[in-house]
Amino acid sequence: MEKEALDHMCKLLGGGPRAEEIHALWMEYEENSTPEAKVVKDFDKIEMILQALEYETEQNRDLEEFFESTAGKFQTEVGKAWASEIASRRKKQD
Repeated sequence: MEKEALDHMCKLLGGGPRAEEIHALWMEYEENSTPEAKVVKDFDKIEMILQALEYETEQNRDLEEFFESTAGKFQTEVGKAWASEIASRRKKQD
């Protein structure tokens, strides 16, 4: 489905160098083939657990499954550090 959306977007751009660059960057992300792709993947997970923390706080819900699903999956030092900070803040709220 994402591949279809990517192809459609590149087609809307009329192909050419810009569409090729977007396609190449997407593939880099999907293949996790560069340090930048790894950071972006980590940031995706960070955004998810930050949102879960916000929902837990605002709606008094337990969303442990979101935190468990990302545990040990951060690839970069910055991702690991941010995840640790979020976990620390979450623990302080208990």
